[in-house]
Amino acid sequence: MTLPPAAIAKLGLTYITRINANLANNSNVATDIYLATILWNGEECDVAVLAMGRRPLIGTALLQHYHLSIDFYENGSVLVDEISSS
Repeated sequence: MTLPPAAIAKLGLTYITRINANLANNSNVATDIYLATILWNGEECDVAVLAMGRRPLIGTALLQHYHLSIDFYENGSVLVDEISSS
C-alpha cells in the first residue's frame, strides 16, 4: 500500500524504516515505510505503507483470495468479493 507523505503525517503513522523500492519502470527510489492498521473484510490487519506518490495505491497482497472487478472510467465501480472455497 502507498500513501502520499502528507496523508501519512496527518494519520500519525508509526515509522518503521527506509528502503529502496523498485518501481514499475525498473527504477529504484528510496522511500520511508510506516505501519498502519486497516480494517479489511471486517478484521483489523497491520500493513506496511510506503510514503510515496500523490494518490493512495493498494497492493495486490491484500487481494489474495478475492475477486476484483473494475470499470475503468471516471466514477466507475470497483467491486472486491471474497472467493468462496467451495
